[in-house]
Amino acid sequence: MMNRRQFLGGAGAITLVLAGGSVWRSTEQGVFQRARGDAYTPWHDWRESDGTPLALVKAGILAANPHNTQPWAFRVTEDRIALYADRSRHLGSFDPYRREMYLGLGCVLENMMQAAGPNGYSVSLTVVPGELKLVQPSDGMALVAELKLDPAQVAPSTLHEAIERRHTQRGPYRNVQLEAAQRSGLLAQVEDERIGVRLFEEREERERFGALVVRATRAIIEDDVMVADSERWFRHSRRDIDEYRDGPTLDAAGLSPAMTALAKMLPRPDAETNHRYWLNATEKVQVPTAPALGLILVDDLYDIEQTLAAGRTWQRMHLWATTQGLAMQPLNQPVERVDREAELGGDPAARRDLEALLPGEHRRPTFAFRVGIAKTDGWPSPRRSVADTLLSDGSILSGERMA
Repeated sequence: MMNRRQFLGGAGAITLVLAGGSVWRSTEQGVFQRARGDAYTPWHDWRESDGTPLALVKAGILAANPHNTQPWAFRVTEDRIALYADRSRHLGSFDPYRREMYLGLGCVLENMMQAAGPNGYSVSLTVVPGELKLVQPSDGMALVAELKLDPAQVAPSTLHEAIERRHTQRGPYRNVQLEAAQRSGLLAQVEDERIGVRLFEEREERERFGALVVRATRAIIEDDVMVADSERWFRHSRRDIDEYRDGPTLDAAGLSPAMTALAKMLPRPDAETNHRYWLNATEKVQVPTAPALGLILVDDLYDIEQTLAAGRTWQRMHLWATTQGLAMQPLNQPVERVDREAELGGDPAARRDLEALLPGEHRRPTFAFRVGIAKTDGWPSPRRSVADTLLSDGSILSGERMA
């Protein structure tokens, strides 16, 4: 949040920088053009293949995913879509078991399922079961699921219509509590009996939850390996966005227009400074302005089928929230610390903290979030093109088709 003095200071700084002869940088960095260019084309052309299997893939790549790593690949034929995990696009110590990666792949599946009816298909979904393991350097592609498509009558979907408008909103939320219908609508998006959702709305429980999130964020930025693994995905310059078309960006960081422009004009901060900004936003903006915080729960934290189901639940909740004018944002730092502590074999402090929030609950948190009404619009993140995500010639290789 910015007060008037901060705004004027930011505007003044921009003026000074421009006056100093750096006008060229404003063009180079896209300072006054937010989320524009080829890297954002997938948000606008996703309907151009309507009525074909490719339309489902174009909807799929607009799904939520961890740190915008976009860890997906596809093989497409006339009646099948195979979804793969591109395990080379992982977050390292942030996601050592690829749990968040598979949450994101669950989001992809949900978008594709929502796109099936409006494009004249019924879908049979088969997923590859298993347990999530520690990331290995040699990891490549892994088959995650297959969608078998059959022709069907076109069936409109309000959640499908929300796909292009769903964006993570990281800025301040309004001091307005959820209405009963909003609360029940969010909880109604849980369709798998193994998945649970718990909302925290009372002030005291929100403060306890928020303190846990901030504590986990501090632990992350004190972990040099986690900072390095996070920093390598951040895209500060317009050139990097155009080249990689992935990763977190300033446009989607939840800053005000003036502060976004200023941040683009200035040189990229070092990793430590960048993550201190993240901690400050978490502690001063995201946690205290959230009227509700939440957890998605699973029976088995590292079960692939449940992780995919949890991801589908998050995507469905976020799409539904978008139709209601609600904003949502992941706050996954506590569960990321659970994974990191398990990888290191040290004191499971984050796991204890989460368990203390849920006395008597046998299920474990796999996803943390906030929900409310945002003060500003959310902005899209860059996306790789569908062409960059298709494997081979688009056909399913012999022996890979699932029963």
